[in-house]
Amino acid sequence: MNLNTWWNKFSLLVFPFLVLVSSVLLVSDNRQVFQDQEAVMYAYVDSAAQGKFGYGFNVQYYNDISFAGLEVGDIVLGGYPDCAYGRFSHVGIYNGNGQVIEAFVDYGVHLRSIDHFRDYTEVCLLRVEADPEVKKKAAEYAAEFQGKMFYPLAFKPGDRIWNCSKVIWKAYVEQGIELDEHRDLWISPDAFYYSHYVSIIREKGN
Repeated sequence: MNLNTWWNKFSLLVFPFLVLVSSVLLVSDNRQVFQDQEAVMYAYVDSAAQGKFGYGFNVQYYNDISFAGLEVGDIVLGGYPDCAYGRFSHVGIYNGNGQVIEAFVDYGVHLRSIDHFRDYTEVCLLRVEADPEVKKKAAEYAAEFQGKMFYPLAFKPGDRIWNCSKVIWKAYVEQGIELDEHRDLWISPDAFYYSHYVSIIREKGN
């Protein structure tokens, strides 16, 4: 048996075993999350059963929501119909001067004009009930992640991969504010909407 054949057979046995062990450890270490029926993973499962996958259906749309009065550190949510993980599929943190820090698969974490949130059928502006200086520090912290890699299902632990929700959650956790009520393995944009730390400034959609 040559080395390549041996390695191929070894890989077929070992890699599935490692995946199994990793899965068992993940469930064991996060048992309370898996027992929480409000956890994001169950939203994914329910959505998949209804044929909803990914960010939802991107339709040609324009909403006329006003961004007037936004403060640095405010949170902006956007969503399309049939999103797999709730009403909202995207989130950014307001950085002032008409710009938000956000994360997309195409660009990673980056700074972008807030105006593109007018393209969503669902949009909501949230104010974190905290001292303005705390919110400013959260926005500054999020801005430090510019250029980081994007990954849709980025777990909270780790600093290598990020998605739009994780960046904002981490920015506020560093300021002592936990915006995830369920302390899930990952955080969806909807979690910010339901956090008791925020109030709704204005919203459009359902």
